[in-house]
Amino acid sequence: MIPMTLSRDLVAHLATKHGATVVSQADGIGAAVRALLDGAARISPVVDTIVDELLSRTARVSVTVPTPGDPLIVLSPAAVADPLRYAMTGAHELQHAVQIHAGGRVRTSIDYVASPELRARAEADAYAVGLWVGYLLTGLLPTLDDALASIAGETYHLDAEEVALARGVLESHLATMAGGTCPPLTIALDVLTWLRAEHPGAVVPTVRP
Repeated sequence: MIPMTLSRDLVAHLATKHGATVVSQADGIGAAVRALLDGAARISPVVDTIVDELLSRTARVSVTVPTPGDPLIVLSPAAVADPLRYAMTGAHELQHAVQIHAGGRVRTSIDYVASPELRARAEADAYAVGLWVGYLLTGLLPTLDDALASIAGETYHLDAEEVALARGVLESHLATMAGGTCPPLTIALDVLTWLRAEHPGAVVPTVRP
């Protein structure tokens, strides 16, 4: 089992590099965090409609919220209870932060809420990053089932067609991992680079960038 210090250092490094703020329910969702979320609600009417829902969901799932400043990542209690889960979930959410920076806060929010297809693609990429982190730290090649079950669940409100799209994206990333290569996703490569530099002994499989 990897130490929690490794997971926290990894997520902190990624957050600093990609301009995100990471908190958890364990830290308490205090006034400062609520102020950030209130600011997010002013970005657009679309964001305003999801802030309350996101807050209510943080007790069971982790979320990434676009704010007027850095994206805000709120990790669920389950995500911070286990070092491996912390690293995998933190990397997943930071891939969403990369998506927000790349597409812009308003555009990314509107796309995510209004387009099930784009939501499916965004989640498939983020789940692939989490699976990649788990693979690096355990050497166990991930399977499609767990990630696809999460994507197909009630959290993301996807129809069969969008779930099929997510399946295809995940299968492509998993095939890349099986071939010993890093998936072409920003956070996936950053995780590999950081682990090799800071904790080379923690990388279990032999992989290529």
